[in-house]
Amino acid sequence: MKILLMVIIALGSVAGVIVGESLAFTAPQDIPRESKVQPKEVLLAKDSQSDKYGEAAFNHETHSVKNYSIDGKSVIPCEECHHTDQPKASLKPPLVTSERDVVLTTAALVPADAKPVKSCRFCHLQVDDDSAPMPTLTYPGKTTPTKLTNEFSYHVNCNVCHDKSIAARPALKGKIPGSNDCAICHKPLG
Repeated sequence: MKILLMVIIALGSVAGVIVGESLAFTAPQDIPRESKVQPKEVLLAKDSQSDKYGEAAFNHETHSVKNYSIDGKSVIPCEECHHTDQPKASLKPPLVTSERDVVLTTAALVPADAKPVKSCRFCHLQVDDDSAPMPTLTYPGKTTPTKLTNEFSYHVNCNVCHDKSIAARPALKGKIPGSNDCAICHKPLG
């Protein structure tokens, strides 16, 4: 009976992800490592190591369907964040890892045999997580490699895009967070 109950609970959890319900996670291990379903919202930094800032809600649905490109004229393409989900020939330096033969789109996920999309945390781990190899990058002019942790990667992706958007469209200043507007995205701890 206990096994049947556990199976029912597990199937109910999976069904929530399949129908695209908002994902509110209670622990880092609840984040699916890969999925063919686009989440509506994802909590980043659920296990933040900061003494000051906690989780940050990221609205995936809004960023994937509205004209949120830097110039505000188009939707952000999937591979902008899911950079491994494009053919090797499409990669721009410093990116080197390619895991798809076609560029990721919503339509590319429709076929039953479509390859699922890996979550950011699949590769970009916490600072002290040694459960898998951590991607590293040696920036031009530097001699030591930078570990591309999840915190580093989120901040580079989010901050660079937001800062470029504000520079291209000054009317966004104060409406979207820039690099120094931490508390807008992060819930304060305590």
